[in-house]
Amino acid sequence: MPVSQSEGTPVPDEMTALRVHAFGEPPRLDRVPVPEPGAEDVLVETAASVVSHHDLSVAGGDFALRPSLPYVPGIEGAGRVVRAGSDVDSGRIAVGMPVRVFGGGLGAARPGTWAEYVAVTARAAMPVPETLDLALAAACGSVAATAWAAVIDLGALQPGERLGVTGASGAVGSLVLQLAALHGAGSAVAWLRSPERARFLPADVETAAPGDVVEPVDLLVDTVGGPLLGAHLRSVRPGGRAVLVGYAAGTEIRLSLPDLMAADVSLLPLNMMRRRLPKGVEASLVGDVAEGRLRVTVETVSPQEIDGAIERLARGAVSGRVVLAW
Repeated sequence: MPVSQSEGTPVPDEMTALRVHAFGEPPRLDRVPVPEPGAEDVLVETAASVVSHHDLSVAGGDFALRPSLPYVPGIEGAGRVVRAGSDVDSGRIAVGMPVRVFGGGLGAARPGTWAEYVAVTARAAMPVPETLDLALAAACGSVAATAWAAVIDLGALQPGERLGVTGASGAVGSLVLQLAALHGAGSAVAWLRSPERARFLPADVETAAPGDVVEPVDLLVDTVGGPLLGAHLRSVRPGGRAVLVGYAAGTEIRLSLPDLMAADVSLLPLNMMRRRLPKGVEASLVGDVAEGRLRVTVETVSPQEIDGAIERLARGAVSGRVVLAW
């Protein structure tokens, strides 16, 4: 089908990609054909690819959708458009533009971002400022959107309210704290697995050991899940809210229903696959990152270092986001 191609930017026939050949096994570096974009697609030369817990879940065979093997993981990344399908709106996305890519079946229904080139539907590509580093562009979008949904949309934080966060030194937890501060939170407390992680937090954030009961919070944002959630709920004031974002620390919890009902705490699971942010929110958040109002910690690794990156991410030894640099 007709495509446009940037002048002076030839696209090779083959590329290097990380592919999973068996669920539960590490990915391999393969040489594969460069994908051909469809009429509504753009082809992006990848500069940076995020390595996320979601990617590990799919690669482990634990996700509801199992891609056909072998497949290229990666639901999120950034780069520059080198080709555009004939039906792509050139007023929105044009060849040469820097973009971040996310969703649209990447890393599951279609080959993902862990490759030198990725073909995505134009709807899954968002132009980013030229001034924004592409590793940061890859890393910031989904975590900022998740934090915004947890704090502002679902959590409905009000000025002066007290916030509690688990996993506060991680990418989402850190942004939860930052967004809460920008929206007038009165105070915040973070439950940390180890005291040394306090160095990743703003100086005015209180810290507590996992499971400790603290001065009551109005809103709890739990990014890790697991068996300690029940203990953390005891620190939510009667009538307060608890937004459940993730379950890296475990998928099962035990609760006392009489205690929960007496406390009248609202449990609010956050499903970002179903939730739609208001128009312009994601672009505004990316702009905040580009302007330095929001900060995301990025650890850059090479594709050859993927095994170590996966191992550290799986055991929770990463603060911020891991990004593959191509």
